[in-house]
Amino acid sequence: MLNSADIKRMAAEVGFDACGIARADALTDEEYPLRTWLARGWHAELQYMERNVEKRMDPRLLVEGARSVICVVSAYGPPDPDRTDGVAAYAQRREYHEVMKPMLQELKARLGIDGKVCCDTVPISDKHWAARAGLGWIGRHTLLVTPQWGSWVNLGEIVTTEECSEYSEHSEYSDFCSKCGRCVAACPNQALAPLKQSSNQAIKQSYMLNLNRCTAYYTTHHQRPMPTDLDAHGYTCGCDLCQLACPFNQKVGGKIK
Repeated sequence: MLNSADIKRMAAEVGFDACGIARADALTDEEYPLRTWLARGWHAELQYMERNVEKRMDPRLLVEGARSVICVVSAYGPPDPDRTDGVAAYAQRREYHEVMKPMLQELKARLGIDGKVCCDTVPISDKHWAARAGLGWIGRHTLLVTPQWGSWVNLGEIVTTEECSEYSEHSEYSDFCSKCGRCVAACPNQALAPLKQSSNQAIKQSYMLNLNRCTAYYTTHHQRPMPTDLDAHGYTCGCDLCQLACPFNQKVGGKIK
């Protein structure tokens, strides 16, 4: 059995800003409304999201015998106010895959465990597992929000067959976004679903992004011109509008890379 305190200490030594650990149980449809999102066609032309749906929901299908998901955060901070090239904050830094994947591999080696390192390209929902591991909560802009760094964070995981001595609790801030709609209002293209108030499940499932109307989709993933009825708002790579509107992104602390 792995000592959870040792895992977090080693994660900090490797250079991660935060670490949490969740049991490798399947995500629920309420936590991660992937099937509803796909049924609406809101994944646009990202056909790869239609593959491995069950693996995205259940890490035990990704790693046989998985018992724990070790989640890490690397904060990158808000956009540089002096830049005028329309590049979103995450793209203003070094490619995070190049930085985080070796760090995850180093952490795995230090722990001496079997498991799979995940850094964006593996069919696992980074943000939902980070929320499970108590590192933050899913905001209405569908990104992970942390109390320390807002949503200016990159995420990674190690899915392992090892049991851990202690597992994290869900964030105490998890209901904050149900009372705030600043990110929804900030999007000029109405890409974020409006809030539904009928039930808790409806609220959770309304936290969805329609990529067909998302500036970042067209400036990063999509090779065709943006539809004429959408407003890029000056962005040439990504888009920060919904994140800039988030109250938790107005003042960030901790170690920013």
